[in-house]
Amino acid sequence: MTYRLKRCTIRGILLIILIAVTVLWERAAYEQEQAGDCMESLCFLVENAEPGEKICCFLDEASQTGYLFLPSYANAGDVSISFVGAVRAVFVRGEEKISLKSGQDIGSLTYNEPYDMAFYDGQGNRIAGRTMVVMHSANLPAVFLETDSGSMERLDADKEYEEAGKIIFFDAAGKMVCADELDHISGRGNSTWAYPKKSYGIKLKNKADLFGMGSARKWILLSNVEDRSYLRNKITYDMAIAAGMEGSPESQFVDLYINNQYHGMYQLCEKIEVDPERVPIADLGDQNKRLNKGLEGYQRFDSGNRKGVELTAEPRQLSGGYLLERDVVDKYVNEISGFETALLGDRYTVKDPKYASRAEVDYISRLTNEAEKAILAEDGMNSDTGKSYLDYIDLESYAKKYIVEELSKNNGGGATSSFFYKPEDEISTKLFAGPVWDYDKAYGRLQGIDGTTRDLCHLTQRGESTPLFWYLYTHPEFRDAVSECYQAFFTGYFQTIQEQKIEEYVSEIYVAADMDRVRWKEIYGEVNYTGEIWIIRDFLSGRKAFLDEVWIERKDLCTVHFLAEEYGQELYVSVIRGENFERLPVGEPGDRDGDRVFDGWYTADGRLYDGTEPVLKDITVYGKSHISDLEE
Repeated sequence: MTYRLKRCTIRGILLIILIAVTVLWERAAYEQEQAGDCMESLCFLVENAEPGEKICCFLDEASQTGYLFLPSYANAGDVSISFVGAVRAVFVRGEEKISLKSGQDIGSLTYNEPYDMAFYDGQGNRIAGRTMVVMHSANLPAVFLETDSGSMERLDADKEYEEAGKIIFFDAAGKMVCADELDHISGRGNSTWAYPKKSYGIKLKNKADLFGMGSARKWILLSNVEDRSYLRNKITYDMAIAAGMEGSPESQFVDLYINNQYHGMYQLCEKIEVDPERVPIADLGDQNKRLNKGLEGYQRFDSGNRKGVELTAEPRQLSGGYLLERDVVDKYVNEISGFETALLGDRYTVKDPKYASRAEVDYISRLTNEAEKAILAEDGMNSDTGKSYLDYIDLESYAKKYIVEELSKNNGGGATSSFFYKPEDEISTKLFAGPVWDYDKAYGRLQGIDGTTRDLCHLTQRGESTPLFWYLYTHPEFRDAVSECYQAFFTGYFQTIQEQKIEEYVSEIYVAADMDRVRWKEIYGEVNYTGEIWIIRDFLSGRKAFLDEVWIERKDLCTVHFLAEEYGQELYVSVIRGENFERLPVGEPGDRDGDRVFDGWYTADGRLYDGTEPVLKDITVYGKSHISDLEE
């Protein structure tokens, strides 16, 4: 099939959009067999774009319904239908019957309504047909991506696989923002990778400023597949930006089309990386590349608690910059460079420089270990160096990071996707916390301790979480910094989220979100979207009330230390003195060779602790479990 591209806008540039339908049939089999072919060939073409893109009809196999998902800037009146092998296409809905010849526009069709669409030959014989629905997005830019293979099969099967392609970005009005070749697209995500709607990382051939987010080559397309509100990441990223947290990612919701098919609503985000437009620190990774060609082939070292690459040449200045990610063991083992701390056993991936030398890993791990020892000391002093923990960390950035993770009750806040960075010494000799990343499991989305509002978890909600921030919270300077930052910005912004931001976000994405849920109904099923939004609203309301009491009124707290040694689990949860627990954390068995069943939490004298009694002092309770009968 040959398509001609013609495009202009209504305001001075008239946009003409062509929808093409090819009827592939043979006289021997032109009934139901051909219906699928007709619907799948329904296409929307954009002209005068490099590359020009078309949108094919999406066929929902379960309902045998075809969907045409139009981007914001394409109205049905600007869309014409074209077909071969038939004289007319007939759309029937109740008493309404619309007959269209090739070349006529589809402006007479109503959005979101099912039509019985059929093609007829010159003798009036029905050739093929299918139920069809036209849906039209609103407010969002559109991204058209095409892989070199024309398929996503291998990309969606292997997260490590990369493929080149091309990409084009339009704003909501249809103006082209950027058109470029793709250096590559690849999959990303952990728990979300199991879903058919996947997240992707893309790298452009050239730097581009997309929707005012700053010029860069690397970008992330977040599926938000586990967050049925779609808002949790957006709320947090924008809050961190407003709070002045360095490197916090800007983002924009978009309608994504891949290989001519609508792929859903995505959140286009800046990547967490060292870059003048992102984390603006010295780029040691780039210096390593310039001094050592072919880094992928260099010998690696792994001493058990430190790992990296044996480089032949070192940058003169090793003090920065470093971008670190505190991570869980399953992810850490696959990373090239990193280290494990001596006291807490926290594992940090050195994200940049990715190919870190022995000297570089030694430098940043020594600094992190010294800071950790000072933080864990009761007086906040490192006995080896004589320095205070305040000499090692930027207090404000750590306080803000803690606030964001705590107020959102982010399940992974102390475990994974937890970033830190170290500038070169000329800028600062200290470690900084941030940027923020990954909040789709926050704001009450999960049950249990993740969904409660009247406690502090100190970033220890998961079995592999770090207690680092619990130890920080024992120091009065840190608690004061948290209270000051919270009062100066976060409590007011909490109110802004409730009264303004949520409504703004919902208004922007509401129509596109409907399209996404139809496209991915195999994942979402029937979703009460209003109910999903109220989960966030209710959580924020309860959370703000509690944190105002703790960080503004400075009410006394009591902490229960939940310790399950056989699980390797250690949690610290604080409540206001005299209050009880909404819910207790649930033990997470760490014995992967057996099938352990969690029995509950018990006091030192063997009494079952259920959290219903008021907490009047700091206590420790112990997790108990047994091997299930199946394993025995």
